[in-house]
Amino acid sequence: MKRKCMITGLVIGLQLVSGYSYVTDASWLSKTWDRLETNAAKQSYDWPKAEQYTHYAGGQLVGANLPDEDMMVLGVSLGNTFDSVRASLGQPTKETSRGLTYGGVTFGSFKMDGVESVVTYMMIENRDATTHRGIAVGDSMRKVLNVYGRPDLVDSNNRWFYGKYRYRTDMMHGIQFEQKGDKVSKIMIYK
Repeated sequence: MKRKCMITGLVIGLQLVSGYSYVTDASWLSKTWDRLETNAAKQSYDWPKAEQYTHYAGGQLVGANLPDEDMMVLGVSLGNTFDSVRASLGQPTKETSRGLTYGGVTFGSFKMDGVESVVTYMMIENRDATTHRGIAVGDSMRKVLNVYGRPDLVDSNNRWFYGKYRYRTDMMHGIQFEQKGDKVSKIMIYK
């Protein structure tokens, strides 16, 4: 608490001396304070780290299924056909045999089910869409922690996963947040 008061006093003092606009500096102060708090949180044991998730046995089932609404993006659910996605969202900005892309959102398939492709993953790479709970690319990992709680898995690449999975396998059903620094850089929803 003493440290917080000292830093706040120093920033306010610098602001008064410099004569900068208070609106701009208030935004800067808020962002700087958030970074300081996030960095301090990352040093604590409570911040999710990969080494806290290594006690499971290979193949062990971990986590639980998320509610259906968490597994939707732009009104599209996992399991929808590519044709139903086109009918709902219109013509994609990019289309391949493995996926439909709408700006920064891709609805893809890891496998082909006969002639008709089915959405088995959704990927959000910019702020064109959010999760059902309102998380977007660029949001802080602190916000993810506040909204979703403690992840069910943090992997060695520091990706946070929420949902059901088999430890040390590719079987995952849920949401994964990739990060760069302390910000969400990509969101994946898997089936």
